[in-house]
Amino acid sequence: MTDEEKFRFDLTGFLVRPAILERDEVDAIVEQLDQIHHNKESLPPEHRVVPGGPASVLIDHPKVLEVLHEIIGPEVRLENCYSVWREKGQRHGELHGGGPQQADPIFGYRVNNGRIQAGMVRVVFELTDVSKKDGATHFIPGSHKSNFPMHPDHMSLEDGKRSPFLMTYECPAGSAIFFTENL
Repeated sequence: MTDEEKFRFDLTGFLVRPAILERDEVDAIVEQLDQIHHNKESLPPEHRVVPGGPASVLIDHPKVLEVLHEIIGPEVRLENCYSVWREKGQRHGELHGGGPQQADPIFGYRVNNGRIQAGMVRVVFELTDVSKKDGATHFIPGSHKSNFPMHPDHMSLEDGKRSPFLMTYECPAGSAIFFTENL
């Protein structure tokens, strides 16, 4: 990670690495997900779930491991994997609270001697181009390390009611978004 990427990750809790997947990888995964969603039985059994089939390239992608090794350490594990299917204009979920629920220090976030130590990191792969108005993943930096529950005034995704602290991103298809649930 560059110094700029470390600064942004530490400040906001997330990092966008644009277009780390090749176009043919993205196309193959999108086709697999389309078949899973519309015609699962047409696929070989090992391709019917992610991260099987073409999506298996996401498990240990070198450009992903580069970041994970830097912020987690040399040994990482895949805790879970799932895909979200959305039609154009459809939203996935609402903001969730954050706040003082995260009691186990193993999942914490800290920086020691310039080294990030983040025990819980998620990676989102965007398989289509994403603009800020498309409903990308949203973040409220600091909400998960807050010592107080999220105030309801900051929980809306509706235009005109959005929190001034709400952040999102834009990126091309094939991008990876890394975020910690503890910042």
